[in-house]
Amino acid sequence: MSTPQQRLEEIAKQEQALAAEKAKLLEASKDADLETVKKLCKQHGFTATQLRGCLATKGKRKPAAAAIEKKPAAKKPAAKKTAAKKTTKAK
Repeated sequence: MSTPQQRLEEIAKQEQALAAEKAKLLEASKDADLETVKKLCKQHGFTATQLRGCLATKGKRKPAAAAIEKKPAAKKPAAKKTAAKKTTKAK
């Protein structure tokens, strides 16, 4: 009988093996999937603007939920304006 720790180690090894197999299969099907996407874009006339929401971007963006959770920075009080000098007209 194996201990719980040994069983956890076995599961971790199986997870690593499955992850490696998944990566290999994804890489193998990548070119065929890209051709399918290109064909469908041409067939339906999709533009980059229409696909922009589902395309990956190069830069990292903060998720909308993270932006909401963050509290806004404290605002500085407005600077006081000095009163303008009144000039009198000479008669």
